[in-house]
Parts: sequence; C-alpha cells; structure tokens
Amino acid sequence: AGSYERAVVLQTLGYLYSETEEYKLAAEQFEDALALNALPEDVTQNLRYNLAQLLISDGAYQKGIDLLTQWLNKESQANSSAYVLLATAYYQINQFTNAVEAIQRDNSPKENWYRLQLSAHMEMQQYNQAINVLEILIERFPINKTYWDQLAALYAQQDKRLTSLAVQMLAKRLNLGDKDTVLRLANMYRYLNIPYKSAQLLQKSMDDGVIERNFKNLESLADSWLAARENENATQVLARMQSMDSSGETDLKLARVFISMEQWDEAAGPLQQSLEKLPEAKRGQAWMLSGMVNYHLGNMQQSEQHLNRALAYTEVRNQASQWLRHLQNTRKDKEDA
Repeated sequence: AGSYERAVVLQTLGYLYSETEEYKLAAEQFEDALALNALPEDVTQNLRYNLAQLLISDGAYQKGIDLLTQWLNKESQANSSAYVLLATAYYQINQFTNAVEAIQRDNSPKENWYRLQLSAHMEMQQYNQAINVLEILIERFPINKTYWDQLAALYAQQDKRLTSLAVQMLAKRLNLGDKDTVLRLANMYRYLNIPYKSAQLLQKSMDDGVIERNFKNLESLADSWLAARENENATQVLARMQSMDSSGETDLKLARVFISMEQWDEAAGPLQQSLEKLPEAKRGQAWMLSGMVNYHLGNMQQSEQHLNRALAYTEVRNQASQWLRHLQNTRKDKEDA
C-alpha cells in the first residue's frame, strides 16, 4: 500500500509542477512514480504519455521516444498528436526514416503531418518522395503558394518531359472549378516553361466563368500566348485589354507585337493611342516605333518628325538616330536615281 500511496503523491506533485510550468521537476516526479510500478494500468499509461511529452519538449528526445513507443504499443486507439510527437522527436535527432514511418502510421494525417514528412524527405534528399508529399498537400490545400513554389523547384530539377507529365497528372486531380487553384496552376505552367498549357488553362477557365475576364487575368493570358509564340492569340487578348487601360502601356505592347509580325498597318493605330495616353516622360519608345512604322508605310515626313521627337529620350536615342540616317540615305538614293 505504501508504494501505491507514494506513487499517487508523486503523480499529483508532477501534475502540480506541470501547471506551474516547472517541467523538469514535473518530469522527475512522473519518472519516480512510474518506477514504483504501483499504479493501475490506465493511470500508468496516462503518466507515460505525459512524461514522454515533457521529456521531448525538454530535449530528452531518445528517452521520450522510448517511453512513447512503449505507450503506443499498449494503446490501440492512439490519436494523431501522439504520432506527431513521435515523428517530431525522431526528426530532432535526425532519424528521418523513423520520422516518416511514424507519420505513415497515422490513419488521418493532418497538414502539419505532411509538412513534417516533407521536411524529412528533403533532409534525406529523397526528392521523388518529397514531390509525392507536395502533390498531396496541393490537392488538399491548393491555396498555399509555398507548396506550389516548392513543387515547381523540385519539378525543375527533374527531366522536362517528366515535369510536363507530372503537372498534367496533378491538374487532373485538382479542383479546377476553384479560381485560386487555376491561377496557381497557370503560374506553375509558366514557371516550368510550358506557356501554351498556361494559356489554354486560363482561356478555358475564363470561358467557363471560373476566373474573371479582368485586366490582371487577361494580362496573364496575353503573356502566356506571347511566351508560347502565339502572337495572333496574344493580339486578340491585348486588343480586348486596351479599353481597360488608360496608361497607354497596353496599346504600346500591342503595337510591339504587330511590329514583330511586320504588320505595319495594324501597329499604327495602337501606337497613336499609346502616344495620346502615355505621360510625356514615357513616350520615347512610342515615338521611335512610330517613326519606324511610318517609314514602312511610306510616310517619310511623319517618320522623320517622330524619329526626331524620339531623339530627346536617352533610352532610344541610338536607335532613332540610326533610323534617321537610314531615312536620309534612302531619300538621297532616290534623289540620285
């Protein structure tokens, strides 16, 4: 009877010390109470668990692991937090394989679980397993940008064909009726240099009403088409954006695309609009491009005027003076002929 009473006293003292956050003292009382081996099994089980928690939080990881393992072997209905505790302790002493195994023993893993598992795989440089965990995290928590960034970085280490396939497989499992998921996946495609897929996804999501046809989303769509060298598609999107943008930047961007396609007639209108909207300090490129377009359209006088306006801007001065020389040489050749 003496041992039982002493064990109860020690146990009670342990709980009191715990409440006042004197964890080292609490752990000592619990250890002494357990050593007496006099308490009923259910009480002993509780003590084992509480002591394991105290030991692990105090940095006595191996002692905590041993006790917690003992507790788990006798506990048929262990909850998630016990496995988290065990995995965390293993992780702290760099036993990453054991940490992963502890996590996988839980039947209803939580987000923190997967994050711990991910960290363990990364520590062991098991990148394929890390990718698997990240794909699960993204499926369950598609709004978290960090997981997408980590997955993109890991995919980028892999062979590009595998990368493309992996993203497509992931897309099939995701909820593409969720606008945040769509936008993250579109960014992922662009990050991995698969801009055509990004554009297709954005276009379809706009058509289906999943994402809005607002300026920001249209800009992403136009940039994806441009990166995919689908200039015709890009010009259609940019033309739609013109009325939404009073800065003149979209007009200039559209003009640049037409110029790259040598469609001088189409470039003239947006260039004129950009010159009307852009603030004076930002008109250099527009004047220079307008000079170039007018030259190709045969409007030599206007071309010269606009190129001369461009000379005032340092960023385009060299190009403008080259075009002016070219213009003067052309005129001279005509006069000589």
